Amino acid sequence: MRQLTNFPTKHIEGNLAFGRDDTVWAYFEVEGFGYDFRDAEQKKTPYFNQMAFLTKNQYDLHFLLIPFETDATSIIDNTIQEVKRRKFNLKEYGLHYLESLKRTIVANSMNRDSNQYHGYIGVQLDLSKNKYREGNVGTNFLSSVKAFVEGINSPVYKAVGLDPYDLLKSDIDAWKDQAQTIESEIGASYSSPVRALSAAETLFLTEYNFSLTSEGSEFKEFQTGKGVTGTDQEGNTYEAIRPNKKAFFDLQNAEIEECDPKTLCLRKLVDNEIREQFVQYLVIDNMDSVNHHPGFEWLYQIQTDLAFPVGVSIRAYHKSNTKIRKELSNALLEYEDQKDEARKANSHVDKSVSSSEQGAIQMEEVFKKSGHPAYACSFVLRVVAPNTQVLKERVNSVRRELSKKGISLQTPYGDTMSYFMEFIPGSKRYSSDYWQEVSPGLLASLMFGATTNIGDNRGFLIGFTKKLKKPVFIQPDLAAKAFDNVKNIFDSLSIMVAGETGKGKSVLMNLIATLSALTVGSHVLAIDPKGDRKGWKDGLPFIPKEYISVWTLGESKEDAGCLDPFRTSTEIREAKDICMDILSYLTGVALSDGGYSLLSDAVEHAGDQPDPCIGAALNFLKDLYENKPDYMSDDRHASLERLIGTLETLRKNQLATLLFGEVGQQYRVLNVFHKPVQVLMVQNLKLPEKNTKIRATHKISEAILISITAFTKQYMFNHERSKHKLILQDESRSIEKSEMGSELIDFIERKGRFYNTTLLKGTQKSSDYEDATNIGMKFCFQLYQAKEAENMLDFYNLPVTRNNVSIIQNFVRGETLFQDIYGRSAVVEVNTVFGELLKAFDSSTADEEERQWEKEREKSTVGV
Repeated sequence: MRQLTNFPTKHIEGNLAFGRDDTVWAYFEVEGFGYDFRDAEQKKTPYFNQMAFLTKNQYDLHFLLIPFETDATSIIDNTIQEVKRRKFNLKEYGLHYLESLKRTIVANSMNRDSNQYHGYIGVQLDLSKNKYREGNVGTNFLSSVKAFVEGINSPVYKAVGLDPYDLLKSDIDAWKDQAQTIESEIGASYSSPVRALSAAETLFLTEYNFSLTSEGSEFKEFQTGKGVTGTDQEGNTYEAIRPNKKAFFDLQNAEIEECDPKTLCLRKLVDNEIREQFVQYLVIDNMDSVNHHPGFEWLYQIQTDLAFPVGVSIRAYHKSNTKIRKELSNALLEYEDQKDEARKANSHVDKSVSSSEQGAIQMEEVFKKSGHPAYACSFVLRVVAPNTQVLKERVNSVRRELSKKGISLQTPYGDTMSYFMEFIPGSKRYSSDYWQEVSPGLLASLMFGATTNIGDNRGFLIGFTKKLKKPVFIQPDLAAKAFDNVKNIFDSLSIMVAGETGKGKSVLMNLIATLSALTVGSHVLAIDPKGDRKGWKDGLPFIPKEYISVWTLGESKEDAGCLDPFRTSTEIREAKDICMDILSYLTGVALSDGGYSLLSDAVEHAGDQPDPCIGAALNFLKDLYENKPDYMSDDRHASLERLIGTLETLRKNQLATLLFGEVGQQYRVLNVFHKPVQVLMVQNLKLPEKNTKIRATHKISEAILISITAFTKQYMFNHERSKHKLILQDESRSIEKSEMGSELIDFIERKGRFYNTTLLKGTQKSSDYEDATNIGMKFCFQLYQAKEAENMLDFYNLPVTRNNVSIIQNFVRGETLFQDIYGRSAVVEVNTVFGELLKAFDSSTADEEERQWEKEREKSTVGV
């Protein structure tokens, strides 16, 4: 058994790792950017960004790609803990759902191995400690002497109470300031948010090699040093940190055994059982030195093409252009000497010498023309498995996959612990073998930072990715939290769902709404113009019917007038605007028509009455008609007559009774605040279908939806801001066609974050969405028409390529293109897990008997 008594890191301070060799490393997480849906031209953008950084950079670098096991049950356990600390009516039922979900996932083998990769970059801040420095042996010796003299004059040598091994607080603060400057440079270079690690996260990376899982330990109170003070002869006091060597022994939570010269065995006691994990390290011993992009993104393809976890450590030591050219020049002289010696002996040099010479000539020419630095790199891959047989299979898979890129891998014999140490932050390169001299372009072409991660990895489950079947979790209110560790690109809580009828939109919208109520404690209001959710009155799986209210407006006479815009709006000015918009739309009166000003006067008058309503506006028009003023022309009087006639005709419509309030009317106040799940439907609502002639009933139906949307603002305003609200707005296109309806939707989207409200809006056509600014998460189901698919790709800010358009056109039922709040996109298969939920959410007309009959019919016709 092995334990590292000479641990390579001596102290952790925030994101700073202090090496025992006096180097100082700052570590940052690169959140990651989407890559799959980019075209060849767009793939060049992250490449050139990284090139710009790598060519200007002067620091030694450490790239880490760490796989975190996406354990659905662990995420569910974390959600359970979140639910337990909240207070809401459905808490008991939410916990029951989550426990049932966890059991079902395990029983049905849905908790399959999948990994979410995280990218970290370390920067060695002390240039004087770079592995390769400018100058010759003599100048470097003088620099070392100077540094030694400066060192012995440091307060840690002179102040009483301090030891030479202590780290001055002033020096630590200076390194922190330098790290902050570098953080912004990295953020601009890796096409995604970048953040400095916390001390706990840096400690986790330090512990990573010793862990049998990717979960790590809790390091909230863990300290690798203690504060001390010292005083010099002049009475000056210095604060310092004294590293605690024993702390790093405690990080080593597993015993390490070299079970053979190529394999390590890690053992750990877990729940009174010995757990084992076998590890092999692979190093690149030969790779193509030609820079070509796209096409060489093997670091990204490890994530996309391998189902098991593979950790990667790349130590890239900076070499200036002058130094690399001098080394290449010296190498060419050596090759020339070998050829001279061969000529003297009347023989020929080995072909490998000639090949190496040609490579050196080409490299010298490249660096001479570009002026770029080089990087001496060590590429190490970490493969783990529960037993040696699986380990062997996985190692062979890695070899096969990288061989497609012309990359040769070796498993170092008898040197495994050296490569084990390389993964540790603050460590150095222990082996002198397997170096790769590469240009910045080749390092950039690996696409460090490109990721397949999708979703929030917290909250509730909505399905699995189509590729590799990774579970996808979301938390709808996360974008409003402003957590320091959540680097989302989109701040909006609004969610868009688009796609053809019957492809799964309703199932997803209902799933998000229901699970938000069960696990987030959200208040849910579903605006259901089609009546798809009328069955909810009998309850939903996991939500008893006493917690659900389904209100169908128009069933009772008491509903008359309840949707009058003066009774649904939050303030009188808004009510006047909405009323004007609705009445002008219903009557077909344009701004240039004579009747428009008459309507405007009527609406203004109605708004000033003790009981404002549309009926008051109509009464004003009637009174004006019967008592014609002397100044009114006959044409204007005729316009007034037509206006009244149209409104009186519309007033007789059954639906219009909801919209046209009467003065002194006893109406039921629209109130859906008393239950956690509310469904608001309208009886006999008829929305226009595509390519149908617009009739009066269609206009009234659309006007009613606009009035209901005005009411949703009250719903947003009148709940506690701390409580998350979710408004499910089905058929939003019917509302957004109106200027006022569009303004209402836009207001809810823009202010939703402040009022902790998610607007979940669904429609069919991608062209219904013009602006992605106020949308957070986006879901697109199948779109048959190529033009619609192209519009949606523009909305996602994804390239319109033949392949991307084809993907959207060929989605099967339940498949959706998901873009999360971090700007990443992936194809997701929506999965309710429970058949009862799918049955409750499905809006198709087939009943269970018909479905069963169809299955039997299909079986009987196979081969016919």
